[in-house]
Amino acid sequence: MHFQFKRFALIGGLTVTLCAAALHGQTNARAGRNPPASPQAKTPPPATHFTQGTIDSIEANRMVLSSKVRGKTVQVSFVMDSQTQRSGNLAAGARVSVQYREASSQKIAAAVRELPAKAAVKTAKTSTP
Repeated sequence: MHFQFKRFALIGGLTVTLCAAALHGQTNARAGRNPPASPQAKTPPPATHFTQGTIDSIEANRMVLSSKVRGKTVQVSFVMDSQTQRSGNLAAGARVSVQYREASSQKIAAAVRELPAKAAVKTAKTSTP
């Protein structure tokens, strides 16, 4: 009986010591970290959108695109700046894809890329002799 009491005391003492060490280490780890930033300090990245259509008009800093939305043709105007990536022959009548973001109630183009021309669909059937 005396032996079981000593073993119980030893296990209890070890448990208390390990718990105290773990709690002490946890509070030291928290003290070394930077406090979390306030919600106002974080600004979410601007949402990026994609669209495709045909260029109606294009200037150095502005482009008007016609695209179909739910079966209707809609004209959308984009602002282009020095950071806008441009690739392909961007001229009126060209089919393009546009990656853009919205800021200050304007659509600002991040990238404008010409789409490849659609291949002609073969309607003639080939016959085998």
